[in-house]
This record gives sequence, structure tokens and C-alpha cells, in this order.
Amino acid sequence: MTSSSSAFAQSVLPFLVFAALGCNGGGEPPVDAAPSGGGSGSVGSGGSAGLGSSGTSPVSCADEAQPSAQVLRRLTSTEYQLSLQELFGLATPPEVSQVPADGDQEGFRTIAALQSLSDQHLRAYVDVASKLGTALLADEARRTKVLGCMPSASDCLPAFVARFGKLAYRRALTQLEVDSLVMRAQTSATSVEDRFVFAIEALLSSASFLFRVEVGGASNGGVAELSPLELASRLSFSIWGRSPSAELLASAEQGALATPAGLEAATTQLLKDPRASVFFQSFFKQWLDFEELRRPNTPPAGWDDALLPQMIEESAALLQDFAWSPGVALTDALTANYTFVTPALGAFYGLATSGEGLQKVTFPAGHPREKTGLLTHAALISAKSDADLLAYRGKWLRGAFLCQKLEVPAGLLSELSSELSGLTYLQVIQKRNTEAACGGCHAQIDPLGAGFAQYDAAGHYDASVKPSDYGLTPRFEGAQNPDFTSLAELSAELKQMPQLASCVAEKAFVYTQGRFPGDADRCMLQSVGKRFAESGYGFPSLISALTSAPSFRMRRAPQ
Repeated sequence: MTSSSSAFAQSVLPFLVFAALGCNGGGEPPVDAAPSGGGSGSVGSGGSAGLGSSGTSPVSCADEAQPSAQVLRRLTSTEYQLSLQELFGLATPPEVSQVPADGDQEGFRTIAALQSLSDQHLRAYVDVASKLGTALLADEARRTKVLGCMPSASDCLPAFVARFGKLAYRRALTQLEVDSLVMRAQTSATSVEDRFVFAIEALLSSASFLFRVEVGGASNGGVAELSPLELASRLSFSIWGRSPSAELLASAEQGALATPAGLEAATTQLLKDPRASVFFQSFFKQWLDFEELRRPNTPPAGWDDALLPQMIEESAALLQDFAWSPGVALTDALTANYTFVTPALGAFYGLATSGEGLQKVTFPAGHPREKTGLLTHAALISAKSDADLLAYRGKWLRGAFLCQKLEVPAGLLSELSSELSGLTYLQVIQKRNTEAACGGCHAQIDPLGAGFAQYDAAGHYDASVKPSDYGLTPRFEGAQNPDFTSLAELSAELKQMPQLASCVAEKAFVYTQGRFPGDADRCMLQSVGKRFAESGYGFPSLISALTSAPSFRMRRAPQ
């Protein structure tokens, strides 16, 4: 077999780079992914530092819901990988490490405005497609299933381009598109196999595959209803993180998604499929910022770097358990009295285990992690800030679960640097919690972080440390019962916070829709959060509420 990818790259790659830059706004820097007025609350400019109110606070929702504008979305690395798995009928996602990593903001790697496209991307896309196409043609069983015909038959290549192309593009190809690609494949490659590989390379490096193109129907005031296939595509990417199946596309063409009831029924069906839980594994890691961990600068005695992936595995397993077990509230993960550990991680926690591998273990009475759920998972509280654990942990908790964003007014840090120079950490804590310039923020996060004082930078418990060692009393400002003496009490209080449901809804929105919410999304998110709470905080109900929102069926083009 000759190198079809070489022929393909030489013939069309320069054009693809040019087209890609056009799709990305002429190569200009991406716009700010978090619009003003949207996203999480923050402090205002000027004045003293303070913690903004949650961006999920109640708003007036008398007007009809309207969608916010959305930029053209390139497939994220996860969407690209899972779509290839779907298209080629693979048991596991293919290797795509040569594709450049996605940019991220606030932990999320799904933000469309940050997803650029370069010639490095395109060369990687062609290379991946070439390898997958070559492997497909060499696998008789899978080749028969994916191609749907005998490669040597004269009508097989056109039929394959039309059928596979529809799955890849999430729309039917025009006859002109089919004929053009078939002609190019036949003139650029000599063997039957190479012609199919050429066609695969062309389809999978096209903007119609790499970008989630949405045109919609007739525009009304800049807002258009998605076409049936566009809606099927948005639904599939929102729940499975991949291109829609042939069955979902056919169902959409038959009008199954045309009504709210039909869309909700399809959502329920997709959520029951294992592909949903696979896609949302990344959501939990990005939301709670434990996708990657690093070795602590000052590891405790007996530390082993092999614990890091085990810590990630623990949190992922617990969240999957609470997200997908029938009748279980996702928020109960905050007060869970069990976890999933390996023998090594169990020893790190002081838990007795038996057997090998990941296993479910209940915390015994009196254990420091008893009924603390996620809040004492090492993956969430370790290896992120060796320098200022109190501030980091308080800030992380408010941002992750209440969508409260901390921003320091411009110039304040440089103004205070000389005053803080030479002070001990304890003196810095005391100063920033008593002076007006800093107290607005730190009174909200330092006493909250003080509740974690007995957990070091690795997440290891040390009973000899006390919150009073930092001159602070643990306190959760804004909670109904702000004072707490244990993390079990903090976990229980956090679970009761009314902002929690709307915040989790916002995080899921960002992950599935690829942007931070704007003002036009506030009423929708308020409604979604309410439905999530009324469902008993079931995670599938949250996703169903997002896809059931009227704005999910619409698009507004950027101005």
C-alpha cells in the first residue's frame, strides 16, 4: 500500500490551513471566553478586595428565553477522540497524542473561544486519519462493518463516502461533494485500499468534521431554530461527547426530536447508554480540578509518586458512583462515608484494606475523614498549593461549589508586597484578615481554609496541627450555620447551600456548551438548577434539564 496520506497532504493541506484560519477569525487571538456579566461572581474593580456574589443569584425572568451567541466550535481533543472511536467501531478510543492539547480556562478544556486551529493540528489530523484508515482496511471484520460493501465493487467507494461522510459531517453530503471526493481519491491513489484511505483522510480533516457547524433555519431577530440533524448533533455531543450515531441521525430525520417530549425521550435514552458516563468522567475532573496532579514540594514521610494516579482514580470512582447510581443524589458525594482506594492509598488514609486494586471502603467511626466525602479526597486538596493552603482551599471550595470567583483589584498585590516582605506566614495571615484592603476577600476564604489545617500539602492528615495555630477559627461565611468544628460539619453545611444546585448546573453548562454563561443564559440556568434540586439532585436529571431548555434548540450567531 502506498502512502495515501502523503499524496493527500501535498494536494490539500495548504488549502486546509488557509480555510482553518478563516474559520478561526483570520488567525486573530481568541476573544475573552468569559463575557462580562456572565460566569461567576467576582469583585469589582477598584476599592478593597472582596468576594463577589455568586453568578447564579436570582434574576428577573419575565422575558422569553433567548440563547447567547456561540462561536464556531472545533472538536475538543476528547470529542475528536470519541468521535473517531464511534466512526471506526473501536472498542477503546484511539491514540491521538500527536494532536496539540486544548487550551483551558478555570479548569475547563471545552471553551470554544480558546480552541485555535494550526497547521500542527491539521497535520496531526491527517496522520491520525491515515493510521486509522490503514488499520481499518487491514481488519476484514471491521472493514466489512464500517465500509458496508466490498471495496473492490465499483459502487463501494461512492456509497462509503456518502454513508461514512454523513456520520462524520453530521449531515448528508451533496452529490457534488461525493462525486468530487471520489474523483480525487481515484486520481490520487492507485490501489483500491489507498483510495478508501484517501477518502477517510479527506473526510476527517475537513472543517465539516472538525467543527460543529450549526446554521439553523430562518432567523428571527438573529435567533434560528436548529435543523433536526444539527439538534441531534448538539444532543449527542452534549451527552456522549461524540458524533451522533446513525440511529440518532435517522431518528432526528424522522422527526423524533421535533417536540420537547421527543427531545427529552432521546435525552433519557442517551443518558442510559454507557457512553454518557465515559464522557462525563472528564467533566468531574475539569470541574473539581483534579485532572492532573503534581508531586508536593514537601512530601510527607513515606510519600510515593505512584499515589497520584490512585488519588485521581479514587475521586473519579466516587463521583461516578453518585452520578449514575439510580435514585442517588450527586450532592451526597459531599458527605459520603465511604470511598474507593487501592491498598497503598488506603494505607495513606490509615484504612485497612484487603485484596488488590480499587475497592470500596467505609470510614470507621472516629476516622478524621468520616462523613467528609469529597472534601478530604487527596486529589482535591493536595498538590495544588504548597505556599498558601488556607487561601487556596477556601478559594477553591467557593469557586467549585458556589461559583463565587475571587479577583484581586489591579495593583493591590504590588502595593502590599513591600508591607508583607519579611513577615512569617502566620503574620501574613493575621495582617490580611485584619486590614480593610485584604479582609473583604480573606475573611471569606482563610477561616474556611483553616478547617483543612490538619491536612498537609499532600492531603495527609496530621492530628498535631490545629486551626488555632493560624490564629483563626473555622468559619463558613454565608452559610446558615457558619461556625464549624469539623470537616464533616462543613460538608453537611455545604450540601445545604441553596447556591449549590445552580452552581453545579453552571459547571455542567460550561462543559457541555463550550462557553461561560452570558446574561441571556441566567434565567435558563436558574430554571435548570431548580429542576436539578427538585429531582433530588440526580445527575441525569441535571443533564436532562439542560437539554430540555428552549434555548438548547436554538442558535444565535456572534455579532
